[in-house]
Amino acid sequence: MTIAYGTAKPTIRSALFCSVRTVSRQSCVTAAKSPDPRRPVPRTAATGYAAPAPNAPRGHGRWWIALVVVLVVAGILAGVGIWAINKFGSLSTIFSSSGCTASSTTGSVSLDLDQAQNASTIAAVGIQQSVPTFGIEVALATARQESKLHNVGYGDRDSLGLFQQRPSQGWGTATQIMDPVYASTKFYQALLGVSGWQSMTLTQAAQAVQKSGAPDAYAQYQSDATVIAAVFTGTAGAGLGCTLDSPTFAAQAKAGSALLTTRAQAVLDAMRTQFGAANVGKVSGIGSDGLSFDVAAPTSLSGAQATDRGWAFANWMAAQAESMGVATVAYADRSWSANAGASGWSTVSAASASSAVVHVTVTPGK
Repeated sequence: MTIAYGTAKPTIRSALFCSVRTVSRQSCVTAAKSPDPRRPVPRTAATGYAAPAPNAPRGHGRWWIALVVVLVVAGILAGVGIWAINKFGSLSTIFSSSGCTASSTTGSVSLDLDQAQNASTIAAVGIQQSVPTFGIEVALATARQESKLHNVGYGDRDSLGLFQQRPSQGWGTATQIMDPVYASTKFYQALLGVSGWQSMTLTQAAQAVQKSGAPDAYAQYQSDATVIAAVFTGTAGAGLGCTLDSPTFAAQAKAGSALLTTRAQAVLDAMRTQFGAANVGKVSGIGSDGLSFDVAAPTSLSGAQATDRGWAFANWMAAQAESMGVATVAYADRSWSANAGASGWSTVSAASASSAVVHVTVTPGK
């Protein structure tokens, strides 16, 4: 092999070509000038090819680093999503500013608007069924475990609703089970039928009704259930603050000889359905526009029990505001507004205070 001085060094490929094929000196030089397509040859007077910048990054193998980063981030986001759904029942608690906080002397619990509404219904039905507070706590912890307090239309096999009750196991039809009032009533009836349930732990009592494959799972929600029960049975006082999701309602006015608008009447009817007509006292103070009314505790209650029932009504109305159009609630020396946000209840003047009745106003709509 002959190499011409002043030219680029031949590549291995060109060197082999010269030595094996035994060509002329000029042919060997020509071959040496030809660039290896896999490795550029520096520009010289002889070759005329451009050389790469010294130490130029080649980029080979870097694509997989970016891929790993993307996969790691996607895995983290998926994990957060699964945790949020398992913890709260949906992603709305993370990605939405709406929601409620239930507070008592033992702590506070964050709920989304749907959870707050369902929890208030479960507690109200417990009052209707004359269930002790511990039984209401059992029901709330059970629903928290079974459905995250969401009235879901799916579950294991044919399980449905707040308590994941199964039509095939005699809990009722699918339509009935999807009614929170019906489902809560059936749960309490089953609980009251368990011998010695009040002497059991919360998770034992829940398991006696549910017969779950995870019998100890209910215990994790006992502290939450204690707080929520205190709010919706009224012993926590003004215990619910909610930021609504800017609901809109159609304009309404009284129809014919009706005393209340359809919306206000629906609130009163729902109270009587969930608490039981006998547990809702006298209705008075109906506004001339039919948008407001006063409701009292039943005359069978007095003192602290009557006060607690008033707070049970008041917190129930706040929890139902998103779906039923409740605009304001006033009781004792406190006032709640749908526009107040998480601050919840504000203190009113002594002249405006009333511990005898709960005053509620519904939105006129637009």
